[in-house]
Amino acid sequence: MFSRTKLSLFLLMLFILEGSVVQVFVPSAWGMSYETIPRFALVGTILISLFIGRREGLLYGLVFGLLQDVVFGHIIGVYTLSMMVASYLAGLVLMLFHRSFAVVFTTLLLVLFGHEWLTYTLFRLFVTNPVDVQWTLTHEIFPTVLLNMVFAAFVYVPMKKLCLQVQENKERSHE
Repeated sequence: MFSRTKLSLFLLMLFILEGSVVQVFVPSAWGMSYETIPRFALVGTILISLFIGRREGLLYGLVFGLLQDVVFGHIIGVYTLSMMVASYLAGLVLMLFHRSFAVVFTTLLLVLFGHEWLTYTLFRLFVTNPVDVQWTLTHEIFPTVLLNMVFAAFVYVPMKKLCLQVQENKERSHE
């Protein structure tokens, strides 16, 4: 139980970090023409889904997506839906492939891109002045995915250890 609390607190710390400290270092704060959006909590929920299971990832995606909607969102439900779907789909990949470093990072890349594309599509559906697709891809989605992939490389080992502790405690409690 304690390891699950550590995992939740770690994700909460990532959520706070992405909305506060990291905003100083994004390229748009330095006057550059492209935007990167740190999605550290999403990276964490995807890794949870990959290491623990798709249902755990779905629940963490629900909680942190709703938190993202309430704190940062303009439309309630967009990030809740997209983080839940992203985490769940990442967990489904493990039903098809063996969990290896290459599969985890390929899945992360595709799911992060899918999440950004889904949020862009939902915002384009509900916002009256849509942004051009090509501009969004080159100035927002690709840089955002790149930033979050670099972050995932740094957080991969600690998240894997935390998730394995949770998995061991879960198996121990079922015995």
